[in-house]
Amino acid sequence: MSVVIVTAILEVKPGSKKKLYDVLLNVLAPSKSENGCIRYNLHRSIDNPSTFVFYEQWRDKHALDEHLSSAHYKNYQKQTEALILNRTVHLLKLVNP
Repeated sequence: MSVVIVTAILEVKPGSKKKLYDVLLNVLAPSKSENGCIRYNLHRSIDNPSTFVFYEQWRDKHALDEHLSSAHYKNYQKQTEALILNRTVHLLKLVNP
């Protein structure tokens, strides 16, 4: 299997920026320490500070699936449900090796 890239674009509900930011920071360390995690970075839009973007690289789809079923990821999802206006996730693969 090949490396899986994930981009997750999160748009914050008005008044929830600080709370969401704190939750996002808390998911970084446990995700980065997972077996199969190559990269797990959080970014904030320069043009729109209410938009956060995760850029992730996983060894393969199995490693990503393990991440998505982890307790800390499920807790992250539960904590962010009410804070996110819109979430767009793209699963990507490299096309020019």
